[in-house]
Amino acid sequence: MKAQTKLIVIGTLFVILLSGIIVIAVFDDVEGPYIYEVDILPVGPVAGDTISVVIYAIDSSGVSDAKLSYSMNGEDWQQVDMNFFTCLCLAGGRWVAHFGPIADGDTMRFYATAFDNSPVKNTAETEVFTISL
Repeated sequence: MKAQTKLIVIGTLFVILLSGIIVIAVFDDVEGPYIYEVDILPVGPVAGDTISVVIYAIDSSGVSDAKLSYSMNGEDWQQVDMNFFTCLCLAGGRWVAHFGPIADGDTMRFYATAFDNSPVKNTAETEVFTISL
């Protein structure tokens, strides 16, 4: 076999092997992202404030999206997209959304949902947080 033919065969086998490993890694992902931090700002909200919710999430297949769900004073849940802000991690990041402004007597309930980048879009949710003024 010529040297060039051997290199083509070896390269083809390498690509097939690497593709198989990637497919196994992606389809083996059956859990949602790990949300490892939630920041709620401002820390002591007052009437007129807009609430910012920041989550940090990571997943072996990457984090593709995040949503913030919130309810004001027991009304129907609303959902907004969270905006992605880069971080130094390879498979996740920082996601931010805002709601409000809030008024005296308001009770706000909210939680975040993160979606991974696997074909089935596994999810993870934070606990439900409550702010009452």
